[in-house]
Amino acid sequence: MNFNEEQIKSFNRLSGSFVSSNKYLSQAATDHERLITLNHDSQLIFNFNCLTEAYQRKFILNNFELYCTSLFIAIRPRILTFLKNEGLTGFTFDSIYILGQLRVERIEKVSIR
Repeated sequence: MNFNEEQIKSFNRLSGSFVSSNKYLSQAATDHERLITLNHDSQLIFNFNCLTEAYQRKFILNNFELYCTSLFIAIRPRILTFLKNEGLTGFTFDSIYILGQLRVERIEKVSIR
């Protein structure tokens, strides 16, 4: 299933508000709207290039994969809200985490219990 344009915009608004409401991400984000996005292929893109270099060095580069996991766990409640709003009980996302030349792809399942 691919999400339509309205659903993508809805998710991206939720993710932008997540970034804005997080003290550390908000201060470090150079582009709140592009840090975490849903695209037309139903892929979640985590673009860590939208964070300051100081933040990247301090929190991401020392353990990239752990940071990816931690951020997904942190945004999961917003993803659940999105799924509920769309009348879905769950979804499997192809999640892509990017920082410079680093790239991790994971399948992330989210379901409402």
